[in-house]
Amino acid sequence: MSELLNIISLTKVFGKKTVLDDFSLSVLRGEFIAILGPSGCGKSTLLRLICGLEKPERGKIIVENNNIAHLDPKDRNIAMVFQNYALYPHKTVYQNLSLGLQIQNQKKKLLN
Repeated sequence: MSELLNIISLTKVFGKKTVLDDFSLSVLRGEFIAILGPSGCGKSTLLRLICGLEKPERGKIIVENNNIAHLDPKDRNIAMVFQNYALYPHKTVYQNLSLGLQIQNQKKKLLN
């Protein structure tokens, strides 16, 4: 299988605290992974870096052989579902997750 996501030597620092230090990860197409760890270890920061909500100090975020680390969030074609769903509490899980695809006018088959 080919790599869908390849993170290479990703580093993120907030002030004097290094949250991610030379972090690397490869995810194959069709593979499911879980990021586990104690509070404050960098799980959410990693997701925010992948989505473009944070910028890394160094490292690469490669999606389908394209380095997206320098791209704005809107140009990444990646979404993040936050644990707090307060923005759309009246919607179902399906409606919340499919909203991005609907906005992009994706075909209905992608939603099912």
